[in-house]
Amino acid sequence: MLRQAGYVQTSTFQWGGSYLWATARGARASGGDLRAPTGPPGGRLLHQLAIADAAITFELGRARVLTEREIRRAEATSRSRAEQVAATLAPRVESMVDGQGRERFLCAPVGAHGRVHYPDLVVASPVGLVAVEVEITPKTPAELRQVLRAYSDARRLFGQVIYLATEPVMALLHGHAHPRTGEWTNGVAQQVGLLPPGPPQYRPDSPFLVRHFQPKDSGVAYQLDLRQVPDAWWVDFAQWKRLRARWEAEGHGIGWLVWWQQQRRS
Repeated sequence: MLRQAGYVQTSTFQWGGSYLWATARGARASGGDLRAPTGPPGGRLLHQLAIADAAITFELGRARVLTEREIRRAEATSRSRAEQVAATLAPRVESMVDGQGRERFLCAPVGAHGRVHYPDLVVASPVGLVAVEVEITPKTPAELRQVLRAYSDARRLFGQVIYLATEPVMALLHGHAHPRTGEWTNGVAQQVGLLPPGPPQYRPDSPFLVRHFQPKDSGVAYQLDLRQVPDAWWVDFAQWKRLRARWEAEGHGIGWLVWWQQQRRS
């Protein structure tokens, strides 16, 4: 009915099912500041669905969640609005001044020119506001370093920073062990002082925490897996589901991608 009325457009694809997005007419009818996209999200879709998967997981755990759009709206409206929104999530609200002298409550100032970094999600927790990043594609070390330095400086805003990441991104963030010698190579988090040198020792309340992102939605998981393996490994969605079921039955503690590689060799 919404499509027939001209409020939304829809499309269907194999791994994610149907999705819809607002037309200009639908955006106006929303009564808010929703802007109509110029077309289907394309390459952005997987990241957007991954963030949605993470947000729903937090909400199922009864956590209150702000999306990046809600964060941007609060910060763009007024100082009092941003402070009010932050106060709905945390009993004690702190602020920082960005490079242009503007007080910020929900985003991390970057550099001296007034730029800020918006988390993918902000979540309420016992440690205060938690900034959540869903990183499924490796960034350059320089890009990660800039963001992590901003979070390091913004510790008064966020009681915790959580990265939900794929394995390649995890290695960039907190380092990795050499496959033969076991020698540890530090990541960007150690370089900027968010973690001490060496293998990380995380606790649930660690100020900086990297977790392996394992989406609940099978379509998102399928797409993420195919992005982390060689093209020669490609399988369709049905084959992938059968492989995952075998791994769950036979894996016995072996990581999924390692198990898959072993199956290809055998």
